[in-house]
Amino acid sequence: MKLTRGMRVFGHIDDLSSQIQINTGTREVLENNGVKYFEGSFIPLQTWRTLSTSELKKIDATGETFANYSKNIYIGEVSKKIKDAFMLLDLYNCRSPDEVFPRFKARKKEVKKINTVLHEFLKKCSSTGNFKFHKITRALPNQETMTSFHVEGEFLHLGLHIDQSRHFKIHTAYKSGNRITINLSYETRSLIFTNLTMIQAYNLIRKKVNVKKIILNPDTIAMHFYRLYPDYPVLKLDLKPFQYYVAPTDNFFHDGSTMGTKYIDITIVYTGQFDQLP
Repeated sequence: MKLTRGMRVFGHIDDLSSQIQINTGTREVLENNGVKYFEGSFIPLQTWRTLSTSELKKIDATGETFANYSKNIYIGEVSKKIKDAFMLLDLYNCRSPDEVFPRFKARKKEVKKINTVLHEFLKKCSSTGNFKFHKITRALPNQETMTSFHVEGEFLHLGLHIDQSRHFKIHTAYKSGNRITINLSYETRSLIFTNLTMIQAYNLIRKKVNVKKIILNPDTIAMHFYRLYPDYPVLKLDLKPFQYYVAPTDNFFHDGSTMGTKYIDITIVYTGQFDQLP
């Protein structure tokens, strides 16, 4: 199936196209390489390649004047001031995920400086000042997908999904705000995603089934979409150390990936309304 024009990527980095790849679709999994998934979970096929010229035109919006943050993804790199503040934490020497939080707790002076410079940066990204700290994530390397929940003594992964930062319906997902995720890791991590908004995915589902006869809501829409369109391509956007993305993660299917890495994965995430270039 060919890539449809939908959500696009823009930003202030050199040669954005070198950080985007495409594949041939998804597969449904309950377990993958020892990792367990919720029923109805889908992950990308590992058939990544560079985009063709025509595919790139549908996804790369760098240089264009619009900036619709509810339907597009922005990628950038934090300032040297922010990098230097985080480097004082020496996170690169953490050898396991369990070492990350104690490092933040033990270095209160450095964390205070980080909070100051990050707040200055985030204020420039939001016209309303409506944002808040969400979480610091830390995870093992070399994972096809990242998001998981602890259920009855074990971790179950979600696969490609939408976040639900607040209550919404499929047709109001675009109003749900967005988030900034900064890569604090030693290596490149990736955002894997389908470049369709929830309304686009809903309309494609409606072409094949009577939506009144199925349970279709934010919890089930990913499963229904991928079962009907397993050959719709997934995109992979690489995020190098200290790069970040601004994305409406309530409004498109996505997950993080650290395939091929050797060191622990660390990110810091803020949610809110990020609607202007820093």
